[in-house]
This record gives sequence, C-alpha cells and structure tokens, in this order.
Amino acid sequence: MIDKEMQALIEKELRLTEQEIVFIRERYDVSTKEALFGAIRAGSVSEHPAWEDYIVWKNKDARIVQLQQLVS
Repeated sequence: MIDKEMQALIEKELRLTEQEIVFIRERYDVSTKEALFGAIRAGSVSEHPAWEDYIVWKNKDARIVQLQQLVS
C-alpha cells in the first residue's frame, strides 16, 4: 500500500498525462489514437509531427495503465 502523499503525486501525474492526451486530441480533432493513425494514413493531417504525437499518445496510454495499477 502506498502512503497518501505518494498517492497524491501519482494522481497528479495521472491528471497531467491525461491532459497531454487531451491536447493531442484537440490538435488533430480526433477522439482516439486510432482515429489519429487513420488521419495520418489518409493524409488528412501532416505526417510530421502527427506521427510523433501518435507515438506520444501510445506511450501516455501505457503510462496511465502503470499509474492506475500503482493506486489500485
């Protein structure tokens, strides 16, 4: 079990990580990383920096899972 201070830090990191995903969603007007991938493939968004944002999004999703496991 983690203490309250550590839990608060983890929850803060979760919120910040989720906010970064929101910024990417808004930048490309998509709701999922799969939709962003599709937009890249279709050429409706510029490949650069969209590919990097797609990779960041995937990594942020994985980080969210890790953080959620710590607090559950």
